[in-house]
Amino acid sequence: MTKNWASFYSKSFDLEFLIRNTYVHLEMFKSIYDQHPRKLLEVGVGSGSMSIFWSYLGLKLFALDNDLKVLEKAKQLSKSLNGNVNFVYGDAFKLPFKDNFFDVIFHQGLLEHFSDEEIIRLLNEQLKVGKAVVFSVPNNFYKEKDFGNERLLTKDYWDKLLKQNFNLIESKNYNPVRKKLFKKIPYRVVKTMYFAKITK
Repeated sequence: MTKNWASFYSKSFDLEFLIRNTYVHLEMFKSIYDQHPRKLLEVGVGSGSMSIFWSYLGLKLFALDNDLKVLEKAKQLSKSLNGNVNFVYGDAFKLPFKDNFFDVIFHQGLLEHFSDEEIIRLLNEQLKVGKAVVFSVPNNFYKEKDFGNERLLTKDYWDKLLKQNFNLIESKNYNPVRKKLFKKIPYRVVKTMYFAKITK
């Protein structure tokens, strides 16, 4: 399994990917939208598609990553899809922004790569520069370790960790394949993602 994020995100992304990647994480997006944000920060850029989507709604978007190749790839996608994102090279453990600069900080598929202690440090840093954090991670029902070092934790584990350190506003497991796509589902839908919203 690769350990290089530039390699992981080296494939080409397009408008179809952006739409799918937004829709499958609709639960998280709704939670962000409920905050009525005007200024957002994505920590850990990935493909850049989530920040690009939010920029279409007229919000001020910043997206931070510590890998220049990942940032460059995301910039190219943003340019090709007419996004309006401020891409920033920086360290998630020491965010280069003023206190309370953002309404919401968000990320999908970031925290599962860190220890509990690192997660607390990262979230504390994010809550210095933002009023709320909304994030999503694969949970214990997720069948693969896509990158290789994921900690696939239960909802109970995440809830306990967050409640001990933050104000947990909302949390749930969700299924990235939305039930509304189908009239009937003849099998049990496994909710493979966890998302939470926290404040100070």
